[in-house]
Amino acid sequence: MSTTQIMITAFGLLFVIGNSLGLGMNLPIGQMLAEFFRHWQFAARVLLINFVILPGLIIGFAALVHIPADIKIGYCIVALAAGAPFAPMLTRLAKGDVAASTTLFVVLIVGTIIVVPLALSPTVSALVTTIPRIPIWSVAWPLLVSVLLPVAIGCVLRLRYPAAAGGERPIQLISLTCLLLYANVFIVSNWHSFVSAWGSGTYGAAVAVPILGIVLGSLISRKSVGARRASVITTAQRSISGAIVVTIFNYPQPLANVAVTIINTIGITILVVLSLEWGRGSAPTTPHTGPPRSTTAPATAEPKPTDLPLGRSDATEEVRSGDGP
Repeated sequence: MSTTQIMITAFGLLFVIGNSLGLGMNLPIGQMLAEFFRHWQFAARVLLINFVILPGLIIGFAALVHIPADIKIGYCIVALAAGAPFAPMLTRLAKGDVAASTTLFVVLIVGTIIVVPLALSPTVSALVTTIPRIPIWSVAWPLLVSVLLPVAIGCVLRLRYPAAAGGERPIQLISLTCLLLYANVFIVSNWHSFVSAWGSGTYGAAVAVPILGIVLGSLISRKSVGARRASVITTAQRSISGAIVVTIFNYPQPLANVAVTIINTIGITILVVLSLEWGRGSAPTTPHTGPPRSTTAPATAEPKPTDLPLGRSDATEEVRSGDGP
């Protein structure tokens, strides 16, 4: 293995592990589980689109068009690896439902760890007959060690050491730096492959994949604007972490990684622009059917018990007016 390849592998794994650890340290487990069970039908629709409908369209395109075999491998990886690490951040930027986005992201990461080992190798071998099948465990263990285990460790650290809240920020900053280094070293060292991929339809697919995700994600939730923005962003951006792990351990063909890098880079660029545009407007509000409450009370009116915050009593008002002890 060359020095350049060692650098690409090291920066890629450091990003994946650091990002997963930071995510686990930032996960409100109880709130996330409550959000999932409260909106399980919404989560089920997201799973259906991300692991059945969208992959079917991407893999179907790869099967029908005449493109290099290694680029077809990249399409398969992008199609089956869901769960974008930047989805919660982009959802916050777009003034969407961050809690829903975080929950969907974790659900998709778990789904990726299950679906990719089971479906990726048979799909690749069906499209590219010269590529032998890879055993399920050979695909699964790198994902378990690099993605799921750091998330679990981060969750334990959050629960065991609550005072360490906020400690994930330096880790996430380091992991983001590693991602930038990974991408730059890989692009520079494989620049000729990026140029040769121009006529393969990869750049067109890089635009089509996020647009398909935006369209399909917008159909998941049509009532809540915040939830719709969360589903759009979570669906349109594929899993960078899962793709990096698979291309390092299972499918190291340069053109496969080129296709993955092009699609993910253009996809996240489109979503950043969309999130900024959404964020320019006012935050989506949840409509309520009750009558509007007045924000001011008459000067002579005594506050009613129901107007007091939870846990306050009339005695508190007496103390404030000087009548109490």
